[in-house]
Amino acid sequence: MKKLLLSILSLSALTVSAQLTQSNHAFVAGDTYSTVPCNTVGISPGAGGTGATWNYSITPSTTVTTDYAASTSTNTAYNPANIFVTAGTNNNSYYLASSTELKYYGGDMVMNMFNMNFIYTSPAYYAVYPMSLNTTTTVATSGSATATSPLSGSGTFNGSCTVLADGTGTLVLPSKTFTDIIRVKTNQDIVATISLLTATVNTEVYDYYSPSASKAPILTINTSTIISSLGTSTQTFVTALSNYDVVSVQESQKSTIELNVFPNPASNIVNFTTLSLDAAKVLVYDVTGKLVSTTTFDIGKSHMNASHLPSGLYIYQVVNKENVTLKTGKFNVSK
Repeated sequence: MKKLLLSILSLSALTVSAQLTQSNHAFVAGDTYSTVPCNTVGISPGAGGTGATWNYSITPSTTVTTDYAASTSTNTAYNPANIFVTAGTNNNSYYLASSTELKYYGGDMVMNMFNMNFIYTSPAYYAVYPMSLNTTTTVATSGSATATSPLSGSGTFNGSCTVLADGTGTLVLPSKTFTDIIRVKTNQDIVATISLLTATVNTEVYDYYSPSASKAPILTINTSTIISSLGTSTQTFVTALSNYDVVSVQESQKSTIELNVFPNPASNIVNFTTLSLDAAKVLVYDVTGKLVSTTTFDIGKSHMNASHLPSGLYIYQVVNKENVTLKTGKFNVSK
């Protein structure tokens, strides 16, 4: 009887841990994480279901790292998004996070030669909380689309998004095993008409989450196909958390530092001063999420040239040498 009770308790613990909620899944301002690209040969999602085991002999890159940072969204083009996640130019995403769901309001898509941006008026649902095995939802999506290459133009799109928690179990990677995985499969189908070109875009994404380890997925398998009069292009990307990070995104943050930003509004020079010796550099973004300036700290002081920036609102992010966010905020440029 004692063994049976322990088994039931163990099963219950696994069931609770393999569940996504706003607190262990949705990013908040100040969250950061890093990913590395991996080999794709021989990597396929495999079967889902309960008690699954996914064993991948991935080889992460040792030289290429993409660093992501979350901040409060102030870009009115993506209203009512409240979270902005960026890894720099052409890698920005906007979300509306609440206790019941995570909605995607658009961002950038880069596929082979195609650079595109989508702004959703009818958002895609990326999660419905609490999300456990077999939780699913399908919604219709629509909005505006812009392309910058290989053609330039703007137009509209419509489509659908289906998100399904299709498996729970164990993820085995070369140097780490995660036993509380919940896998989320997201399918998006979009038909976009930009200028005289109509393109059909399909993305199928498998995200492997360990709720006890990180808000960001431990592993992602992303296959995208775009079909247009220019031809058909299919790409598969595999990415993993840098070093298979097992520290929660929020726990990896340093304590917020004291920072002075002046003058505000500024016209030529913006000064950043702090007593913290952890501050390494300042990243500045415009309201579209574009990185417009990077400056370093010298003994707690950094000076940014704003003379080339148009008037408007800008977002700053102070990070340490490990690219962990220490402070975020806003300032204005007025000419």
